Amino acid sequence: MAPSRAACGLRPSIEYLIVSLDGAKGIAKLSLRSSDILSLAAQDSASRADGNFPSFQTEFCSFNLESTPGKPWTMDPADLLDVGLNMKWRRALLKKHMKHNEYPITLTNFPRFGLTGSTTPEYPPSGPQLESQFISDETTTQRTRYISTAKNIRARRGRKVQINVPVFRDEKTPWPFHDPSVDCNLRGFPEDNEPHEDTAKTNHIYMDAQPFGSGTCCLQVTLQASNIDEARKLYDRLIPLAPIMLALTAATPIYKGFLADTDARWNTLVSASDDRTEEEIEEKILSPRFGGNTSYISPDPRLRVQHNNHSMPIPLEIKQKLIAEGMDDLLASHFARILIRDPLILCAEDLSQPDLTTSNLFEMFQGLNWQPLRFKPPPPRNIHDIGWRVEFRSMEVQPTDFENAAFAVFVILLTRAVLAFDVDFYMPISMVEENMETAQGRDAVNRREFYFSANWMTDDADEVPLGGSADNPCIAPSTIPPRTAHNSSTNANGPLASSESAKSTPDCPYSSPTGDHATYPPTPMSTLVNGPPSRAPNILAPGLLPLVKRYLATLPTTMLTPDQRAGLEPYLDLVSRRASGLDVTPATRIREVVRQSEGYMGDSRVGEEAEWRVVNEVGIGDSGMGLGNSDSIAASR
Repeated sequence: MAPSRAACGLRPSIEYLIVSLDGAKGIAKLSLRSSDILSLAAQDSASRADGNFPSFQTEFCSFNLESTPGKPWTMDPADLLDVGLNMKWRRALLKKHMKHNEYPITLTNFPRFGLTGSTTPEYPPSGPQLESQFISDETTTQRTRYISTAKNIRARRGRKVQINVPVFRDEKTPWPFHDPSVDCNLRGFPEDNEPHEDTAKTNHIYMDAQPFGSGTCCLQVTLQASNIDEARKLYDRLIPLAPIMLALTAATPIYKGFLADTDARWNTLVSASDDRTEEEIEEKILSPRFGGNTSYISPDPRLRVQHNNHSMPIPLEIKQKLIAEGMDDLLASHFARILIRDPLILCAEDLSQPDLTTSNLFEMFQGLNWQPLRFKPPPPRNIHDIGWRVEFRSMEVQPTDFENAAFAVFVILLTRAVLAFDVDFYMPISMVEENMETAQGRDAVNRREFYFSANWMTDDADEVPLGGSADNPCIAPSTIPPRTAHNSSTNANGPLASSESAKSTPDCPYSSPTGDHATYPPTPMSTLVNGPPSRAPNILAPGLLPLVKRYLATLPTTMLTPDQRAGLEPYLDLVSRRASGLDVTPATRIREVVRQSEGYMGDSRVGEEAEWRVVNEVGIGDSGMGLGNSDSIAASR
């Protein structure tokens, strides 16, 4: 077991699109030069002895790059205040190694990717690696890992991936809508018996290859825990927050040149990486490889069997082997669901001569299961330097470094507050899955409500200030049962570990297998984040942002000076305004830019002129690129 470490650290990763602009023609394209740019950035890194120098990596697509800070930040306020400047520095460093007309932008998706002329250089589609009728093989980074992943997903499922995103119905959108970019007569590969009617769905935008999902960009935060127990607790506490943060950061309203009736990319990722056979889907043998978290894993007495109600069966044979080797029941269930899957990449030597001093073989399974939260054990060879970690993966990348810093800082502060006050966010996993669907809806922040525990605050944190507004409705009806001793009881087998323990009783408000609307009421986003307008009897749910502010108020001035506290306020204010609807999500802003473009005909089509405006006004203009070069930004650090 890894030793205990210092308090939780923060390592936010950002993914970029590389775009090339032709100002004379007013055309934007994706540049397929990520490997060339990475080589130049690597030379820059090698020439510096600074351990703080960022690291850059290729991603699945040849128009993507990822950046991470050279070292994680701690909870030191000075570190958190440096997050935004570090993000700006990373972007400037990438720009330095690009052509004068290339830019690293943080839009989640390129508006017309998949249509002719969307990349430079341009290559013909329908290559043997992707077999896509829309995009070329060259859009995939030419590394064995990525090429094999795409091929093996297609081979295992026995057909091409099927991605269907609901199209936004505007005033002049043809209805019923049939994606006009689809060639139903294409027969280049055996799988091209598709697309047929139930593959390219009516009133949907159809895509057929992994880069349509894996080429989208996210903001990811890796949290360093002090030990395995804290990591398990973090993992559980953050699972219900994944859809909330997805909705707040929604930034993907366009696919393949059409406005979508969704605002976030999660289901596109799910479909783009779905390697399940038709039988596995029909009989619900496996959940999608890129999907929601399947279980909670912390041995918390408040965790109940009803909370772990995911529909994917637990592979009992694998689970029993893990238990026999020393894992407890909860962890064994978690890892059994990961290890039951076929590895997408596996080398012969990994089986014939496995190196048990590394985690390489384990990562062949773990690293190719993509969920909103990832529980990461320390690598065997580096157990003293890298401890137990939790990756928070649901957020969409934001157009500006300030927005990305705000949400990254909010996540780390919320994490510390959650641990400090020992809050109880547990709710049925099935409800979290419903929230993930809700979060992707058009303008979900303002139009939709989210299931959430109405009674998550412990009694010893009862004085957390509300900080709500008169416009915020109350979080729940007065019928919510108060927390009692029965709510945190355990039986002889642990936290209600058997089905008999889960039987509905008058003393157990968590007795419904799918949850109930009193204990987990549908709640507006502003109430969840900013809190209800006033404290109501039997309601212990002040809002996530007031919880964070209460935590900051407990810190001594030796840890957080008034000036440092003031420096964090703009980040928290952005989160508050986004949740209340005073600031729109990037998805709403992008949608508005398209619909207000001169060439937009009200038919859901995103033309080159609208794409140019989105890339320039939102992707480049909002990001602040050009305000300083990499050297001046580095000097200001």
